[in-house]
Amino acid sequence: MSGQTFDCYFCGGSVSVQYVNTMRHWKGRYVLIENVPAYVCVQCGERYYDAAVAEEMDRIMRASETTATAGREICVPVFEMSPTYPTPQASGAVVRDKPAG
Repeated sequence: MSGQTFDCYFCGGSVSVQYVNTMRHWKGRYVLIENVPAYVCVQCGERYYDAAVAEEMDRIMRASETTATAGREICVPVFEMSPTYPTPQASGAVVRDKPAG
């Protein structure tokens, strides 16, 4: 990772280098990639990746279909959100399609 410093694009918070676990969805499957170097906003948690890191994650995803052997596998429970939760309007939230003005 380069030694560049920058502020978070979304909230303006400080960004630091960390190693994170990243879940990727690829052709109907989820793959967990561990120990990925990333720039992470210490305020909102937004993640940024160097181009070389993003390319390596893409390579891992493509290889996961055929040639790569996972170091281990985990079981992930799947839950579905109930269709009866309130819409934003029903909960009193203000929803605008266009900016006010």
